[in-house]
Amino acid sequence: MNIKNALTISFTLVAVLTLSVVGWACDFFFNYEEITAPIGTVGEIGVQVEKTHNDCTMTDPDPLDYQFAWENLQILGETPWEEISPQLYEKWFKVSLSALGAGFLKISKTCSKEGYEEAGLPVTVTAGEEDGVWSEAVSGTYPFADETGMTAEVTTGAIWLHDVVLNVADRSVVLPTVPEGLVDYQGEAYVYTAQIERESSVLLLVSDEFFYRFDHLLNTEDED
Repeated sequence: MNIKNALTISFTLVAVLTLSVVGWACDFFFNYEEITAPIGTVGEIGVQVEKTHNDCTMTDPDPLDYQFAWENLQILGETPWEEISPQLYEKWFKVSLSALGAGFLKISKTCSKEGYEEAGLPVTVTAGEEDGVWSEAVSGTYPFADETGMTAEVTTGAIWLHDVVLNVADRSVVLPTVPEGLVDYQGEAYVYTAQIERESSVLLLVSDEFFYRFDHLLNTEDED
């Protein structure tokens, strides 16, 4: 997946990475100082790591050395680390803003010389726009039909979760992953499903509080 060509709804990419945390063995940069956008927004976040120690004990860069954590957003795709200049590495994430409220994307690492270091990008997820993907979804229209090439069926009603099985109305479907915000949720939602490999698979789960995508996790190569 080419993340830099991913769909962008409300984010404006900036050419220079503007936020840094300096003074440590590694400087971390993001391409935004902060993000505020409506729920369901899809965009790209760039992360750079600049190593300031010439005798760095960490490999260049090993995915096991740099950890990422996030809240109120989903990672739809990511690029591998790329060395764009000596000691400067870059990685891109395609993200979807998935739950209302304050969230973040955080990078951290622990090395033998400087110990633990981290930097975070603040993310604020606001209510869905009337002409956005959230509005389409709560009106009963699957907003990613053109993007995924899939026809979805929608079921609405109170949902409840048992392990990885989502129940809605008289239907039960298995979730490929369970978002943290769904574990204790009690209320109604719109559940979009499609027949993939002769099984009913969840593509999208939407309520007033969340917008969880699953289409990026599904293998549709063998779809009839």
